Amino acid sequence: MSHPLYIAFIWHMHQPYYRDLLTMDCSMPWARLHGTKDYLDMVKCLEPFPTLHQTFNLVPSLIDQLEEYLPPANLSDRFLELSRKLIEELTDSDKRFILEWFFMANWDRMVKPYPRYYDLLVKRGMLVDEQAWPDILKRFKPQDYLDLAVWFNLAWIDPSLRQQDKELSALEAKGSQFTEAEKQLVLDKQLTILQQIVPTYRKLQDQGQVELTTSPYYHPIVPLVCDLRAAHVALPHLPLPQISFRHPEDARWHLRQAMARHEALFGKRPLGLWPPEGSVSEELVSLAMEEQLRWIAADEEILWRTLKKPRSPSLLYRPHVLRRRGGQVAIVFRDRELSDLIGFVYSQWKTSIAIQDFVKRCEGIYQQFRTEKTPALITVILDGENAWELYPRDGYDFLRGLYQAFAEDKRFRLVTVSEFLDQFPPDHGHPLPELFAGSWIDGNFATWIGHPENNRAWTHLANVRQDLAAAHRAAGKDEQALEQAWKSFYIAEGSDWMWWYGDTHTSAQDEEFDRLFRTHLSNVYRFLGQDVPEWLNVPIKTTVIQPAYDPTAEIHPTIDGLSTTYYEWLYAGRLDLRKGYAAIHRGTQLLQTLSYGFDQTHYYVRLDVDAAGLSQHADWRIQLELPDRHVRITIERASPDEVTAVLSSTASGREAQAAPSPLVCAFRQVLELAVPKTLLMVKPGEAFQLCVLLSHGTEPLERYPAHGEFHVTVPPAGFEAQLWAV
Repeated sequence: MSHPLYIAFIWHMHQPYYRDLLTMDCSMPWARLHGTKDYLDMVKCLEPFPTLHQTFNLVPSLIDQLEEYLPPANLSDRFLELSRKLIEELTDSDKRFILEWFFMANWDRMVKPYPRYYDLLVKRGMLVDEQAWPDILKRFKPQDYLDLAVWFNLAWIDPSLRQQDKELSALEAKGSQFTEAEKQLVLDKQLTILQQIVPTYRKLQDQGQVELTTSPYYHPIVPLVCDLRAAHVALPHLPLPQISFRHPEDARWHLRQAMARHEALFGKRPLGLWPPEGSVSEELVSLAMEEQLRWIAADEEILWRTLKKPRSPSLLYRPHVLRRRGGQVAIVFRDRELSDLIGFVYSQWKTSIAIQDFVKRCEGIYQQFRTEKTPALITVILDGENAWELYPRDGYDFLRGLYQAFAEDKRFRLVTVSEFLDQFPPDHGHPLPELFAGSWIDGNFATWIGHPENNRAWTHLANVRQDLAAAHRAAGKDEQALEQAWKSFYIAEGSDWMWWYGDTHTSAQDEEFDRLFRTHLSNVYRFLGQDVPEWLNVPIKTTVIQPAYDPTAEIHPTIDGLSTTYYEWLYAGRLDLRKGYAAIHRGTQLLQTLSYGFDQTHYYVRLDVDAAGLSQHADWRIQLELPDRHVRITIERASPDEVTAVLSSTASGREAQAAPSPLVCAFRQVLELAVPKTLLMVKPGEAFQLCVLLSHGTEPLERYPAHGEFHVTVPPAGFEAQLWAV
């Protein structure tokens, strides 16, 4: 007997709660903009294929924010307020905000395809120095601001939805010289799209085509909220905050409220759960059983660490059972490779080849399991919003092509998780042992705890919760104010604030995420009528990024662009550029590591690069900026076999009059550079700032770090002697 291969897609839709509960102001537009670009079209893209069933995971903190834009609340956000404002009423501050933030979209996919939008970006400049803003503001005319406001909001509407709407497609074709009425039309269309999201999901649920699931209310890392020490299961030596944080009652609140909110909105309790960031532990399992959930999902790394076994398709491609004293719950495990191919890889491929590759991989699994007694289930889980802005046409052609391929091939059957469990219950005779505590990222929690910034944030949470609990115990408190204080605290327990701390991820809005986290905690005290502690006014996020390794001895490299010997750069310091100073895990990077060292007369720099990838950009340029020293080193390709490097001053006035100084530089396998110490004038023991920029012509390609600077310290005098001291 031959079985079809069952495939369960689980699309996870979530945003942290951005709105300030005290003022109801909102500084970030991402719930609205992903609502117009992703949430509706993701489910509508499935409608033409009624035989294909899928699971969508909708987090309550997202649903709340989508509804707040609609009647009766009719709330706004800072970006929407400025978009609505008449151009002649914009202040200089408003204009600066628009020019700074209304290009916040994927430039390759959402800006460059539209000539007027891209022209405005070029007019502003790709990289903007603080000193340049007065001149930039002078260059922009009222029509420029009007066109920019229209294009920013139009580009964040999914291309397929624009194409289906005659008025929006006409505006896209017009391209420029928009009117105030046309701008308002785009904004009205956005709200119309938001109104359709929840009813469309409920309609497809009621038709049986989709299963809707939930996550704990404000998306906390449940195992850490239950007990921070869960982080030591995967990483026993990870530094943790000195203060204890152990509140399973908070995790219970998040899950219980999520279940109730979901049932009220969609008419039935969810059967499944995607734990935030795929983070699981035995505490999470107990909570799921309390709420009588039928199934949960996790990343495959959790399965292998639970079983202490290497990857095995026969174990991965089937549901398992967790049987405990409190009951039992099924668990399915995410195929990491297939999920990450869609999330992080296929966007860079030709669409037809990406579809063929995915189907071919599924064919291989089908051949392996088609004659087994029980059919296989592939579980593919990824964000339903973040990947698509990297795809042409927001992923529409990829998804439609993939769905068409599956709809026409009887070897495959796309199902919801609950449908598969109905037909093929898991093997109850072989329940899993104690579930390993970890997340979808490397099977651990290091993204959210362990870095000094993350630990400081958890310490803030612990201290604020102690004060909140004390206020709760006190008599005479306003019940409504107390409820809002707790709600503000639960919002601060969300995973996204911790995501942006540390040096693993960064975005253009790091400081704003930090401010919002501290605002939510500060509002606890404001709702209680208490003074906000001064330490909540101090930013947690810093832009100081330290090297991975400091120099350990003098080096004496030959500047020939070759990895001459193993020892040539052995004692150098190193900055690891591959750690991904970006909003999400990155794909291929052209610049990979920067090594640096010194001898008595020179500083030396080595850049390890993707030489093949760099060769595709004939007109490349690398700049090493030392902003606090007013120094720039520019390295350019002079010919296929030669590079040039010069050091110049970025200071103003007399200090800028000195002629650029040529430097010794070579590039073959690696890029090597020698800088005379007399040119930098950095004293022993001093620190200096450094950032690295790669450009193609005038177009920036990569910047490290994405924001801020690396802080590099020159070894002190007598450094060599210190190394040999006993």
